[in-house]
Amino acid sequence: MDARLIAVAIPVFFVLIAVERIALRRWRDPVYRLHDAIADLSCGIGQQTFQVFLYVVELGVYTWLFGRFHALDVSPHSPFAWIALWLAVDVAYYWFHRASHRINFLWAVHGVHHQSEEYNLAVALRQGWVEPLAIAPFHWPLALLGFPPAMFFTVFTLHTLWQFWPHTRGISSLGVLDGILNTPSNHRCHHAINPPYIDKNYGGFLILWDRLFGTWARESEAPAFGTVRPLASWNPLWANLSYWTEIGAIVRASPRLADKLQAFVRPPEWKPAALGGPVSIPEVTRDGQRRYEVRTRRARDVYTTVAFAVVALAVPLLTQAPPSVSWLARTVAAMFVIASIVAVAGLVEGKRWARPLEVARLLALPGVAWVFSEMAVAAGIAAGVALVQLLWLFVTTRR
Repeated sequence: MDARLIAVAIPVFFVLIAVERIALRRWRDPVYRLHDAIADLSCGIGQQTFQVFLYVVELGVYTWLFGRFHALDVSPHSPFAWIALWLAVDVAYYWFHRASHRINFLWAVHGVHHQSEEYNLAVALRQGWVEPLAIAPFHWPLALLGFPPAMFFTVFTLHTLWQFWPHTRGISSLGVLDGILNTPSNHRCHHAINPPYIDKNYGGFLILWDRLFGTWARESEAPAFGTVRPLASWNPLWANLSYWTEIGAIVRASPRLADKLQAFVRPPEWKPAALGGPVSIPEVTRDGQRRYEVRTRRARDVYTTVAFAVVALAVPLLTQAPPSVSWLARTVAAMFVIASIVAVAGLVEGKRWARPLEVARLLALPGVAWVFSEMAVAAGIAAGVALVQLLWLFVTTRR
């Protein structure tokens, strides 16, 4: 995706999240829960961190295919070419999205986006860390057709940004538009685990693809959100690894080689006959759903919220780093970001390893700042931040 457009959009997204939080704060059914929102945004931060490295692969493969094999000379000066590319990106997204719900190894990547048991604008930023690699093959035909890389990545980024706004419960039905576009009503159904809504409404911009290919559902009963098998964790790293472990468990337990191989390409509800056969989808209601939560002291919540905010504010330094920053420095900074969001989640959940990890990452912060910036001032500021947080951590987590 185009990093410049993302950099402009993210501050706007955070403002809109704050507006939604304030506007809907009096709802009987809370739209936001602190720990859930931090987990959502942590997954988004992780995805942007990985994107620093994955974009090189995405751009490189698409550019190589275009340069060697493109069939047509599509002009970026033609408005019809832009419209055609937008529709092509949209239909490619539909088929990727549909495949990612029906093929296990793709669901292991995409399912991260569905794990939240809430539905709000923060959920839009909850993304699988390697999903850009999973969707890339669906875009390669566009390179072969002849859409230039700069043109494609601009449209792809704008198409992705469009999908932010339907992630809200604050907008009800939009009437006739619900039959044409991917609106909040349509997308709420897509995120629901009520049996009538499972595997429905895959569209990114147009919902017409769903109506054409028989995967459209109209919102009727109140959706219950999440995944059929709840994640029950705030850890963004585990969120990205958990379903792979479920696939691995089927592989290990299956006596037949054919079943071991099928575990990667079958739908999520599939299990081999030797393990009991397909899993049924239980009935669920929003009011009856038991959503995951942990009890924490207010002081702990304040610390973890501030610690997360410090990391979130620093991430643009990595994602928008100038070319002069070495790949070694980017890698060190990326590892630090991932360790930071995992430590925050561990502190929220009261894990034994969380406090040592938090101490270790704070002690490492000045060194990371020096490696990344090669500036003594940056390292000094980082050392001051780390010292304040270490003292605060000691007070907050004392027994």
